[in-house]
Amino acid sequence: EQTQDVAWLTPQSEYRPTEYLQLWTRFWFDDARRLAAGKLFQHARLQRLGELWLAPRGLRQQGFDVDTQAFEQALSFSRQAVDQAPDHVSLLTEEARLTKQLYRLACRATAFGEFTRSKRGEGTDAANQFLDHGNYLAYGLAATATWVLGIPHGFAVLHGKTRRGGLVFDVADLVKDASILPQAFISASQGHTEQEFRAACISTLTRTEALDFMIDTLKATAERLGRAMPDAATSESAS
Repeated sequence: EQTQDVAWLTPQSEYRPTEYLQLWTRFWFDDARRLAAGKLFQHARLQRLGELWLAPRGLRQQGFDVDTQAFEQALSFSRQAVDQAPDHVSLLTEEARLTKQLYRLACRATAFGEFTRSKRGEGTDAANQFLDHGNYLAYGLAATATWVLGIPHGFAVLHGKTRRGGLVFDVADLVKDASILPQAFISASQGHTEQEFRAACISTLTRTEALDFMIDTLKATAERLGRAMPDAATSESAS
């Protein structure tokens, strides 16, 4: 959504486990497997959306009355589009398309009114400002998740090989639409202050164990695709 780069702090220590870095690099240089990783990320994102937006408690208790049928249809269509995506550009296009649809559903769920997502953090309305603020909370968690597992931020699976910090944006997208987006419209429609919105986001991210979800998704992707790759030594002995 924004074009500015995010400056990451230098880690205090590089003495981190290498297990998941090794698994990640075993599939990352293969375009087809990197695309498969992107699809796994997208399916995890869609599952998270379904779980949190339709939970009997949580959003509905805050007045977020989403159209269940329209929401489920949107997720179903997106799942099919993800499965059929031929490349990374198509995956990112589908992600953006669904997010725009979620904006419309969120506006209706909160009676927010008209909304247009601003770019480069230039929005002046409360919803845009809350989205910008909340997304950076997700980026912080994503940076933590990748650092814990020792996977460099440059090893993106969706945002491209050359996108600075690309993997952080990929991981943050796992929870942004599920947790940050609805809270932004709830807070905007209820006139919350920025501090109240931040506290609500942190509470939601903590309650739903967003960091654990990010780490588990990274682990599952690395293990599923990294362990599926044959070792060079095994290939040579077989030949």
